[in-house]
Amino acid sequence: MAFSVLTVLRQSLRRLATGPALLVLLGLALVQTIARFVPGQFARPTPGVIGAGGGGSPVVFTGNPLPILAGLVVALVGVYLALVTIRVFAGQWGIVEREHLTHRVGFGVANLLGISIVLAVAAVIGVFVTVLGGLVGAVVWLVAFLVLVAVSFFTPAFIAIEDDNVLTAFKKSFGVLRRSPVRVAALLVALVVVNAILQAVGSAVAGAVASVPVVGPFVLALVSGLGSVFLWVAIARAYDHLETTAV
Repeated sequence: MAFSVLTVLRQSLRRLATGPALLVLLGLALVQTIARFVPGQFARPTPGVIGAGGGGSPVVFTGNPLPILAGLVVALVGVYLALVTIRVFAGQWGIVEREHLTHRVGFGVANLLGISIVLAVAAVIGVFVTVLGGLVGAVVWLVAFLVLVAVSFFTPAFIAIEDDNVLTAFKKSFGVLRRSPVRVAALLVALVVVNAILQAVGSAVAGAVASVPVVGPFVLALVSGLGSVFLWVAIARAYDHLETTAV
């Protein structure tokens, strides 16, 4: 299994400016912007408690379910768009076909959510490890988390394209890492660098309109979503360059 890091980056950046990628970015930003205007809060800080040294809970739960539901909708839409994007751009020409939008959507979304849950749980564990283990614990957890990210990098592609479940996708993705550890590591580093540049440029543009009602939040959502869409396209292009998907 081999792929060219430079080729993957070049193709990903080119496809980021194509119609399907821009539509995904607009859709993701639109949903995120609408969610920002959902009224109410599920939890809010208690005035005067934090830093006061007294008793009482620092957070008040309002019981308003709307923000939770809005966040769930954003998450589901994001996972679905990731599924579609990977399917579309795993092909050479990035042409949208009906099966990209409809084929086993529930199965794909559920298993992609499974990956997100695994990474989220690992991040939460990292907080506890850092608190309990200090600097040494933080370093150990960081190394373990980076390995987990490397192992799971190709799992979205195996789920979206080959209809694999989470466990099978992890196994295949680990096979890619085992055969090409340097290439996978180099690609991850390159993606972080390129994404940081995209975010920096986008943030500079968004700063000019950040205070404008509606427009500002929408542009900020575009900037934040740019990194996600770029990552999905890169996963698809790297998958397409694998010499074989059999592990």
